[in-house]
Amino acid sequence: MANVNVNLSLGNNAFTKSKGYNQVFENTQEVDNTDGFINLLSVSGTKASSTVASIKAFCVYNMGDVPAEVQFLYQEWKNNSNVDDQNAAARYATMLLPSGDFFYLPHGRLIGYNADESAANATTIENTAPTAAMYVDSGADLDTATSGDMASDAAEQTLYLEDGHSKYFKVGDLIRLENEICEITAVGTGADLANSTCTIKRGLYGSTAATHADDVAVRLPFFNMTADFDKFSVSQTDKNGVFHAKNFFGYGRTADAISDGIQAGSIGIKFYQAGYQEIGLSGINANTNTGLAASTAYNFNITVDGGSAFVDLSFTTDSSNLNFGGRNGVLNKIQDALNVQYYTAGNLFEKRITVGIVNGDVRFTSGQFLSGSAILLAAPGSGTTPFGVGRLPAIANVEGAVAARLPDDTIYNRTTYDASPNRAAFMYDDGQGNLVGAGSGSINYETGEVRFTALPNAEFVLNLIHKSAHAGGVNSDTAAGKNTIQSIGARSVNPKLNTTVKILAYN
Repeated sequence: MANVNVNLSLGNNAFTKSKGYNQVFENTQEVDNTDGFINLLSVSGTKASSTVASIKAFCVYNMGDVPAEVQFLYQEWKNNSNVDDQNAAARYATMLLPSGDFFYLPHGRLIGYNADESAANATTIENTAPTAAMYVDSGADLDTATSGDMASDAAEQTLYLEDGHSKYFKVGDLIRLENEICEITAVGTGADLANSTCTIKRGLYGSTAATHADDVAVRLPFFNMTADFDKFSVSQTDKNGVFHAKNFFGYGRTADAISDGIQAGSIGIKFYQAGYQEIGLSGINANTNTGLAASTAYNFNITVDGGSAFVDLSFTTDSSNLNFGGRNGVLNKIQDALNVQYYTAGNLFEKRITVGIVNGDVRFTSGQFLSGSAILLAAPGSGTTPFGVGRLPAIANVEGAVAARLPDDTIYNRTTYDASPNRAAFMYDDGQGNLVGAGSGSINYETGEVRFTALPNAEFVLNLIHKSAHAGGVNSDTAAGKNTIQSIGARSVNPKLNTTVKILAYN
């Protein structure tokens, strides 16, 4: 592990960074005044002298007595209908580095762009819910003409695809063939029909291995991997607040893999606020007497999250404490009855509901943060109703239910009405693969694999940018779509004197 500590003081400003890296490359090279630059470092997945696979940080230092000219070789990109493409195979930029001076860059992601536009802003997705099918068509199709084994053998592990279609996939991806979930363990080059293959594990996540006919669509599923693929009807966290999928809801995948991946720093995930219903009181607190009778069974009807109504939820008041709050208080009795139903087969099974005092009123709140989250109170089908007794209003006077909703993107200052982003509403990424804010987790910008913990049983909408030049991981070896420095060279500016340049690269 190589530790990098950077400290810079500029007047009253101080900047500090400390980070650990897996590997370090160091090269000290004397350079002369040749018009052609002397190579200090190349970036490539192919093993060679003075070559690294990627650069996560680097420093160039002129150790000599005369200035050096430092050259960067990179690729130029262009906009193609909100998808960034290669515009030129190579471009060069140079800078002068005075004697005894140095510079440090926190990554090697340097490209050119052919217009005065962003290279990190291509296709934008805003407040969009993942499709309810919980999969998208990848664009790849099964091919049984090359090999018919997949159509006749449910144990076959080599998946043949149409010509070039293996380029859609990454090792570790989950795919869906009709109702079968498979995991990709190896990917062919896609150079021709014979190499358009994937090696797969069959019948995963509660699915059953089956035969599949020619031209069956290969789908990218994004169900929550903490459960079977058909456990939930929407993309949501589980009861512990965890969500895990192998691709980012189908976004960031292209047929040619040139602008694959998610744009680092662009993710914003927003969760639904639970639905609720208040009964229409004001100014009550835990010590307020309800006016209900002691040691009496009361019933009421409650419908949760659009399901069938649970008729006649029953609770029995305490013999002495008839206040809303406190030990054995009325709300405590109601909450106990709701908790029992959470574990009981029926209309409230595994549906969490809480009851409490909010802003001086009694509020019943759904424990599920889903788009269909809702509470609806009604008079019981039988038994004694608490509504219209003591402090509780008649059921006809109970306030209307408040449906689940998404928090606003923008909030306004109460005094000045200045607008600002509603930061607290979002889980967002820090550009380094970490999800923070209204949840915590990680994102792989290349594959889109996402894993996070947030609200339990929570549905969400997505904000992101993809198909941009800076999206995804480091692509140093593609014929087109390189998005990192390809090489760094140097020369002496002085025609009579050489200089010495040191480069430190971390990856």
